[in-house]
Amino acid sequence: MIFQFRFLLVVPVLITLLSAESQKEGKIVSWGGDKRGQVTNTPAGADFIDISAGYLHSVGLRNDGSIAAWGTDGDQQVSGTPKGIGFLDVAAGNNHNVAITKDSTIVYWGWDYTVNERYARGRVPKEGGFIAVSAGGNHSLALHKDGSIHGWGWNTNGLISDIPRGNDFIAISAGAYHNLALKEDGTVVAWGDDMFGSVEDTPAESGYIAISAGSRHSLALREDGSIVAWGWDLKKEVSSAPKEKGFVAISGGYSHSLALTEEGRIIAWGWERNDEGQISELPEGRGFNKISAGDFHNLAIRTGS
Repeated sequence: MIFQFRFLLVVPVLITLLSAESQKEGKIVSWGGDKRGQVTNTPAGADFIDISAGYLHSVGLRNDGSIAAWGTDGDQQVSGTPKGIGFLDVAAGNNHNVAITKDSTIVYWGWDYTVNERYARGRVPKEGGFIAVSAGGNHSLALHKDGSIHGWGWNTNGLISDIPRGNDFIAISAGAYHNLALKEDGTVVAWGDDMFGSVEDTPAESGYIAISAGSRHSLALREDGSIVAWGWDLKKEVSSAPKEKGFVAISGGYSHSLALTEEGRIIAWGWERNDEGQISELPEGRGFNKISAGDFHNLAIRTGS
């Protein structure tokens, strides 16, 4: 559910967002729910460059391009993880994962979305040229180097069939029930379930540089580092979003969200679902450069003390 900066080299408009700090490898820190070992089984090592928290499992990308996965494995979302090195991006969904190989092709493993033909729509792309992936509840999105969006999975509320057309997209974020995409002009596009304004309340102005779709709420980051939130606000997922500026990353989870400050501190708000520590166990200190909010747990990469 987190928007990732790593592939923006193909998008000159946002090159300024990249920094040596954001590319540093580090150690994964996990907190929150641990019913399936998504915290206690977090892999050791200080060579991780990216992370993605799913429902009850997680994936991480090492600096050699190898993928680590841990947590629940009911659909082989852990044991089915592809071997080898050179992967460029990886994302965790509800019970599935998606990754980009060194050849810019897509690899998908875990839950079989075609099990129900009534809801299944689209196919895992076989062609190359992809630069980013995002895994949602029961669906996935991929961004092609030509700026087009591809999707597959369950098509509830038009998650797949309503994918916007065009070649001017530079970022994607798949949520549990809706999706977001960012255009070259800095505007945000949303589609999917709109029960709580996840689509209708999407801001219309430009000037955004990052996006993240949670379960039924959304986040967008402005150029000045301020955060805009909209959608489901039952547990203050929207109204308690921080008002200050200077944030450099955002991530929306099931009913809570994370944000990263310029100095590498993590901020959290919303509802601590099932009192599993998603917010109360927030790690302190600086030196974090990546964040990912899952359903019951969170991840971060720490490069310093």
